[in-house]
Amino acid sequence: MRSPPFRKAATDARPYGTHRFDVYGPKVGRRLTLFGHRALQFWLRLESDPQVVTYCERPLSFREQRGDRAADFWVCADHAELLYILLRPSEVTLAARGHCLHPALEAWSRAHSMTLRAVAPHELDDSEMLCQNRLTMLHYLAAGAVPRGSEILPAILMACESGETLAELEQRFIAFDPMVVRAAAFSLVLNGSLCCPTIAERVLGPHSCLVTR
Repeated sequence: MRSPPFRKAATDARPYGTHRFDVYGPKVGRRLTLFGHRALQFWLRLESDPQVVTYCERPLSFREQRGDRAADFWVCADHAELLYILLRPSEVTLAARGHCLHPALEAWSRAHSMTLRAVAPHELDDSEMLCQNRLTMLHYLAAGAVPRGSEILPAILMACESGETLAELEQRFIAFDPMVVRAAAFSLVLNGSLCCPTIAERVLGPHSCLVTR
């Protein structure tokens, strides 16, 4: 893959009234600051999507008719590069009236062969439980990184062919620190190799079952 065109946020301007979230992104290997719950939820989707290779928050900012507006995320997926705008409620209203919201950003995207996608607030509808569980998995990855190519990864995949709870995995791989076992299992969930059928409804814990896809 070629070197990413964006490596850090182009602006740290905090939109009025938004919460600030300081997080660590395993896919980009650095800390980043997000503003607002919608940005946090979209970031969780990026970190949980196996097709997303890398990304950057607020990669560039443009002067539009209504003031400066930053693209919320640049995303490099398996076969495409995309820019995402997370629409604010006021922008949704203007779009419904037929206004062209971001002409400068649209022109830049076309000139650089990138797809610009607008995400309406109602599209970010992941359950609170799913968001919390994704955050939990990312915390484990940040705190107990599993070396690439570690022998425990294929072993966990094989163990989960018929389903295995986290407690059973920890017992099966008792020679490893439980934090490493969980971090390894969660890394496999996030890259799409394992699934947790109850991840959107129940808190991740010892009785959570993981199954090979």
